[in-house]
This record gives sequence, structure tokens and C-alpha cells, in this order.
Amino acid sequence: MKRTGVFLALVFIGFSCFAQEVTDCEKILDQEPYFVKHKSGEQDLALKRDIEILKRCGNFDPVDSAFLKGPMLGVLMLQEVRAGKPATYRTIVNFFSNFRKTAEYKDFSYGLSMYRKLGGKKVNLKDWEQDKELFVRMGFTVNDLEDFKTFIGRPEHSSLSYLQAFSQYMSEIEAMRVDK
Repeated sequence: MKRTGVFLALVFIGFSCFAQEVTDCEKILDQEPYFVKHKSGEQDLALKRDIEILKRCGNFDPVDSAFLKGPMLGVLMLQEVRAGKPATYRTIVNFFSNFRKTAEYKDFSYGLSMYRKLGGKKVNLKDWEQDKELFVRMGFTVNDLEDFKTFIGRPEHSSLSYLQAFSQYMSEIEAMRVDK
């Protein structure tokens, strides 16, 4: 009998904690985020708190997390406030809830997953026809693609990942600019 009482007490406490968390999120989502009132940098603890609140109460997935940066949150909030919505955490959560239903979100999600997959992959000319899709999505022209393919085909670049190769390639292009 004592075990049943202890078990029921633990279940009750668990439900109480869950209910408190839901209630807290319901209250918190209607509050104004810190970043709305204050100009804050990426390392600002209050901005990090805002992001943690959004992650905990907003049902964000890994793709959405790419948007959870101070400047991006500011732009989104300004857009929503100009549209007549209140400056609250809930406004941001609702924005993402609606954004997830769009073709743009699906396209961004696909591009981000492709970027993450290719970023760490070693360059390989044998796979170039499949791998170049990411660079096409990034806006590379036919000439850019051929130039980059030549770049990754050099022996000194064979051990690089696509992300490393892209970074070095862009550095070389930047170094060649005449308008610097």
C-alpha cells in the first residue's frame, strides 16, 4: 500500500511540474522579449535567454534554429509588428508556425540539409554531378561551377571538405578583386 501511495505522489508531482511548465510557457509567450527593448549582441546573456525561451516554448525544430539569431529575430519581429501584431514571443512562434507551411520554408529546409550533408564531405570529382546542386542553389553560374570544379580537382585540394574548399575558393576570388 505504501508503494502505491509513493507512486501516486510521484505521478501527481510529475503532472504538476508538467502543468506548471505549460502554464509558464503560456504566460511567457505573451511577454515582450528582451531583444525588443535592448540592442544586444550574439553573446548577450539576455538574448540567449530569449532564444532558450523560444526553443522551450515554441516547438522549434533544428531548421528553425538557423533563424534564432539576434539580428534575424529583430527583423522578423519588426516585420510582424509593422503588420499590426504585438511584440511578444508568441508572435515569433506563430510566425514560424505559419512559415513552416510555405514552399519557401521547405526549400530552405532542403537547402540547409544539403549544406549540412555536403559541408563536411570531402571533395570528390566522381560525385560532382550530384554534389554541385548545392552550389547551383547558392547561385553559381555555369562558369562558376566549372571554375570551382577545376579548383577542387587540384591535388592540393583533394583532402578538403566542400566547406573548406568553398572557403578557400572564395578567398582566392576575393584576393583577385581589383576594386579593393
